[in-house]
Amino acid sequence: MNQIIRKTTLVMAMIGMALAFNTNVYAADTGTSGEWQHRVLLYGWFPSLNGTLNYDIPGGGNSASADASDIIENIDFVFMGLYEGRMDEWSFTADLLYLDLSNSENNSVSIPIGPGGGDVKVGADQSMTAWVVGLYGGYNAVKTDKVSLDILLGARYLSLDVDAKLEIIGPLPPVIPSRKLSQSVDLWDAIVGVKGYITLSDKWYLPYHFDIGTGDSDLTWQALVAVGYRFNWGDVLLAYRHLSYDQGRSGLVQNLELSGPALGVNFRF
Repeated sequence: MNQIIRKTTLVMAMIGMALAFNTNVYAADTGTSGEWQHRVLLYGWFPSLNGTLNYDIPGGGNSASADASDIIENIDFVFMGLYEGRMDEWSFTADLLYLDLSNSENNSVSIPIGPGGGDVKVGADQSMTAWVVGLYGGYNAVKTDKVSLDILLGARYLSLDVDAKLEIIGPLPPVIPSRKLSQSVDLWDAIVGVKGYITLSDKWYLPYHFDIGTGDSDLTWQALVAVGYRFNWGDVLLAYRHLSYDQGRSGLVQNLELSGPALGVNFRF
């Protein structure tokens, strides 16, 4: 019950923040004429991975935890894209991220062994696939010659599948299976945030995005800052993006963070 109250309080606080931002005066003409404007952003993100994943151990009633950065090393496949449609002050954004990662390495995995627990040395073939989908509605609350700020309300979905083939090195207690451990989770979170840009010149500008939310996760947030250069056909962007999830001690995603640079091409039509 206390956890539900905390989540509800956080969501209400975030909505209150959005309403407070929304009292800002819409300072300038949006430059649109009642017609939809579209943009598609295709980008490559090269994140490092940190966090702790918890595996349920069949038949033992316990869990095994592993540092994700130790056992996930190689990005096998990645797809990332963003679509935005805008009419006057209003916008809709869909952000899609797919990651397929794997690694094979000897690692120390923390597994409860008796009252004190302990570390067991394992050879792990680990793979992780993740879909992250963000859906946002936006309202342009501030627009001047130099600054634009949109208020965002929406949701983010995470689908995470993790497989680990563990080959135990050393004595094996009977409660710990020497076989494949698989786990998956689907998380929906309500999101509130802001995005926009700061104009430096006719060509150069600084886009930004920040959001925070809760729901199936105890807390999720992401931040992005970038520098962009405008061409007649679109923009080129160099960015740094951070995405964080915290599901608490009992979830698969005890905590998970993806951080790294991104390079993108933005097409407008």
